[in-house]
Amino acid sequence: MRTKTIKQNKINVVTLGCSKNIYDSEVLMGQLKANGKNVVHEDPDDDGNIVVINTCGFIGKAKEESIDTILHYAKRKEAGEIDKVFVSGCLSERYKPDLEKEIPNVDQYFGTHDLPNLLKVLEADYKHELIGERLTTTPKHYAYLKIAEGCDRPCSFCAIPLMRGKHVSTPIEDIVTEATKLAEKGIKEVMLIAQDLTYYGLDIYKKRALAQLLEALAKVEGIEWIRMHYAFPTGFPMDVLDVMKREPKVCNYLDIPLQHINTELLKSMKRGTTHEKTTALIYKFREAVPKMAIRTTLIVGYPGETEAMFQELKDWVEEMRFERLGAFEYSHEENTTYRKTPNRGFFMF
Repeated sequence: MRTKTIKQNKINVVTLGCSKNIYDSEVLMGQLKANGKNVVHEDPDDDGNIVVINTCGFIGKAKEESIDTILHYAKRKEAGEIDKVFVSGCLSERYKPDLEKEIPNVDQYFGTHDLPNLLKVLEADYKHELIGERLTTTPKHYAYLKIAEGCDRPCSFCAIPLMRGKHVSTPIEDIVTEATKLAEKGIKEVMLIAQDLTYYGLDIYKKRALAQLLEALAKVEGIEWIRMHYAFPTGFPMDVLDVMKREPKVCNYLDIPLQHINTELLKSMKRGTTHEKTTALIYKFREAVPKMAIRTTLIVGYPGETEAMFQELKDWVEEMRFERLGAFEYSHEENTTYRKTPNRGFFMF
C-alpha cells in the first residue's frame, strides 16, 4: 500500500499546449500564491508533492503528450514519490469520463472553467478581486494578455468551442488594469491572445472593439510594445490598421491563421471567405502598413484536397511571401465534420 511522502506541501504546475494555457496556469499560480501556498511552475527540482497538469487537447500529438504526462505523474504517485495529482485544461474538459476510467490514479479531473473548484481541493479560496495578479512564467520583458475566452466560429476542423465554450470578451477596463500591473513588474511587451482577437467586443459592446482596446493599452505607462496573435481573417476590423499606423507602441505584426486558399476547401472548412477575398485582405494589410510582418498557419491534407488544390496553395504562398508560416497536417477531432485522410506530412519555415 502506497504511503504518503514526508515532504512539505509544494504545488508543481505543469503546463502543456498553447499560450492560452500558459496564461491560465499563471492565473492559477497567482491565486495559490495569494492564498499563501508554495507553488512553482514546472519545478526544475521536480520535488513538489502535489502536481497540477494543465493539459492540451487540440490535435492528436498534443493529446498524446498530455496523456503521457498524466501517466508519468500517476506512476510517480503510485511509487510514493508524490502525494496527489490533479489534471485540468482542455483534454480534461473534453474527455473527463474517459480519463477517469482509463487513468483512475489521478485524484481529480477539472475542466477549463473549473478554477474555483480546483482551488478548493488545493485548500485555497478563489479571490475575485485579483485582476492581473498572476505569476508570469515568460521571460521578464514580455507577458501574454488574454483578452477573451472561447470561440463562436463554426470551423469544421476545430474542436476549440467544445473545449473552451462560446466567445466571452474581457472588458477593456479589466485588461488595462492587468496591463498596468504587468508594467509595474517591469513587463515591456504584452502579446494579446484569444481564440479569436477579431471578434473582440461583439458580445459586450455590440461592435468589434479591438482598435479601442489597442488605443487604451497604448496609454499604459511602461508598456512599450503591443503585439497581436490569433486574429481571424473574416470580419477583420480594418480600423485596427489605423491604430497600428499612428501608434508606435502597436507592433507592425499580425498573426492571422488562414488555413488554406482554395475557395472550395475554404467553404468546406466553413471559413466564410474565398481565394479572392483572402488575397485582397493581405494586399490591403500591406498597402495600409507596408512594413507589417504577417504570420499565418495552413492545413494540408484536409479531406477533399486534391493535388491541384495543394499546388494552388503552394503557388499562393510563394506569391504572398509571408514573413512567418507554419503548415500542419490535418488532424481529425471527434464531433467535428470530417474524417482523417492520408496526410502529406508536416513542414514549417
